[in-house]
Amino acid sequence: MKLSLHRKLSVALGALAIAGAGLVAAPAAQADELGCGVNAVCFFKGYSTRTGEYHDVTSGYQTLGASKGADKAWSTRRSGGTRLHFTNGKTICLKAGQLREDLKSVGTVDKIRITTSANC
Repeated sequence: MKLSLHRKLSVALGALAIAGAGLVAAPAAQADELGCGVNAVCFFKGYSTRTGEYHDVTSGYQTLGASKGADKAWSTRRSGGTRLHFTNGKTICLKAGQLREDLKSVGTVDKIRITTSANC
């Protein structure tokens, strides 16, 4: 029986451990099981549909295709941050190793910018 995405994310995120001031990311096998590659930012609609995966550090925003309007984003990145932009002009910072399940409460996510800065 397949586990739901929510359960898989819970299991994978439960594997995160705090080491000093930094985070140790979930093992590569767990990230692959979720359909989100290592050192990536993935978007999900619902608990079973991965809509996109982004890897590249950019100097500006990338427009989301199928991931526009996603309700969840998970960063498997080991460092840096990701700025998520919404159609209402709001932005939020997704930290390395962080899961955000509240994107819909902010607005409609439409762009992504991966940075080397942990503070986005």
